[in-house]
Amino acid sequence: MIRRHVLAAVDAGVAAGDDDAARAALGRVDWILRGRARRRFEQALIDAALATGVIVLDAPAAARHVLRAAALIIRGRRDVDLADRDQVTRAYEAAVVGAPSRVPIASIAAALLTLTMVTAVATAAVFVATHGPPGAYTRPPPAEPIGAYRDGGAPRRDPAIEQVLAIDLTHLIVASDSGPGSPQTADEDLPRLARALRHHPAFAAYGPGLRAAWRAMIDSVERRAPLRETDLAYSKATSDLLAHVHGVADQLAGAGLAYFLDPEIFTEHGHRHAGIFAYRVEQVAFVRAARVRVRVLSLRRLDQLNASLALLGMKPEQLRDPVVLLDQIEDHVRTQVLPVLAGRPYQVGDDAWNRSASGRAVAALAGEAIRRELVIALGADVTAIDRATARCDQLITASVRRHEAQHELDQQSALAYPRALAAYAGPLRGDDGRASTFAVRARTELSAYTSQIASDLWLPQLALWNLARHAFRRTSGTSAEAYVAVVVLEGLARQLHVASPGPAFHDGAIDRDRLRGLVAPLASRTTTELRSAAAALWTELFDQKLARMVDD
Repeated sequence: MIRRHVLAAVDAGVAAGDDDAARAALGRVDWILRGRARRRFEQALIDAALATGVIVLDAPAAARHVLRAAALIIRGRRDVDLADRDQVTRAYEAAVVGAPSRVPIASIAAALLTLTMVTAVATAAVFVATHGPPGAYTRPPPAEPIGAYRDGGAPRRDPAIEQVLAIDLTHLIVASDSGPGSPQTADEDLPRLARALRHHPAFAAYGPGLRAAWRAMIDSVERRAPLRETDLAYSKATSDLLAHVHGVADQLAGAGLAYFLDPEIFTEHGHRHAGIFAYRVEQVAFVRAARVRVRVLSLRRLDQLNASLALLGMKPEQLRDPVVLLDQIEDHVRTQVLPVLAGRPYQVGDDAWNRSASGRAVAALAGEAIRRELVIALGADVTAIDRATARCDQLITASVRRHEAQHELDQQSALAYPRALAAYAGPLRGDDGRASTFAVRARTELSAYTSQIASDLWLPQLALWNLARHAFRRTSGTSAEAYVAVVVLEGLARQLHVASPGPAFHDGAIDRDRLRGLVAPLASRTTTELRSAAAALWTELFDQKLARMVDD
């Protein structure tokens, strides 16, 4: 079904000579399928651009060629030279696009929404009457690691559990999201779905800990469903749900299974929604810093929720393990790294800055520095797009893994708060003695980014420029990462004896012209010089010697 929707959208884009027309057509797909359809379309479009050599779709003819090639890629046609426009056109026009289903699920949902809401509220009332109000949940300690979670490698997969997490759990979350404006489908009756999942046979083969944690999580989803943001119990029910999801994630790892759950609260159209993102654990790896060994999970998204994280990795305090997100890393490689390898500049600012003379100059410097590292790191693989892509995926996954592992180390230690950062991000604690969330985040990101640059054997320039983008982009408010970028760029310049044009942050804003004066000399430095400067800067900032991260 998703394939048919994507092909129909491509057809609309070809007719208009505009890839945005295809995206607009995907915007009309049922919301449950929309996220996966968009990801499949964008991946096919990237693959087609690389295969055809047409990177910039600035004319209808170019857009049509790439869109037709994308359709052939989706259909699995390997007998067509995608760089040959006439051959691609003939093969595309010979195919027939089947009409996707146009059943008005959303309209049916709107008509039955009131009835569904009443049913959910009544069910919740019965649940509370029979089970009692939710009590405080204490997350049990994790089990002793087994299999890949102890030794590394790929954990054990279970097709039945994978089906539950990829499909059934998505349906439950959609049905439970009863906030204002939340789309629900008519056939997703929450009590029925919860009953089916609570004692699902896929979990029967595993220990009582996993089965009990799974049932408790389903209960918490059902309890939270009828509540609104204005209800007194909303906050507690949300916290209860998050804790139970983490409990299931712990039990999955304890059973040696290749699955991971992450609860996310995201805002859409002014309303907060609770989602449970499901992942398959592709690899368990270990990173070592001196004598400390940190476990890091490589994840691939399973669920079909129409929401995503704009992150390459994460390590919130509630997670037992740092994680890297393979889908986002692969998208980053294809959309931002490979074009640089092909000779494109590396854009670091917002659209207005990128069009300016200064923005173009900085993008060219960044592209040259990153390309220089990539050519060395890829070696003979640089001549073959498939091998180059796979190698870039591997190198950037390893770099992000070390970044997230540093977060885990810092959460276990008393990390100093550098004065250079405090000058920008403010005091670590307020007058009431409470820690500033913004300052704490800035401190942890400063440590992780500086450590990442120092520990990356192959691509420290790429790590540096990924960070620098936060400082060069104009946003509605200065982010913690933007302040971190200023501290790192000024600190590296100081370590490498680069003359400073003056403070990069003054009069309440980041001065991009002064930053430009710092980054130009940094872009010319060798990998060894940059790594050494970053290690010295970390030691200066945190008043202790950096233990560089290495894969164990």
